[in-house]
Amino acid sequence: MQTQTPLQPVDYAKAIAKLVAKMPVEYAAQVYNFVRFLQTQPLHPTPVDTSDDDWLNDSEEQMQAEDAQWNATYVRHHDKFAALLEAAYAEIAADSTQPMFDERGEFMPR
Repeated sequence: MQTQTPLQPVDYAKAIAKLVAKMPVEYAAQVYNFVRFLQTQPLHPTPVDTSDDDWLNDSEEQMQAEDAQWNATYVRHHDKFAALLEAAYAEIAADSTQPMFDERGEFMPR
């Protein structure tokens, strides 16, 4: 059995560049947008509970604690959420919204 050595960042960049070079421009744009999205994410994601007790089996106490956390986040960032809502309604009123999906239901990158 052959052991693979981990790729270095430069190796990943070269491998990705080779793949993207062979893609239609629409797919390459989606790869680019995804990379930009990944750059906004924390490097070390929140650990996922891998126990058998998945979210469908959360206890009432766990669900209430999560609800309290979401409510606290909403209260703490209320002004930001209100501004986003106002901006969305303004875009809709100005008829300046952009479709996210094409006629086939495919995501359309900007």
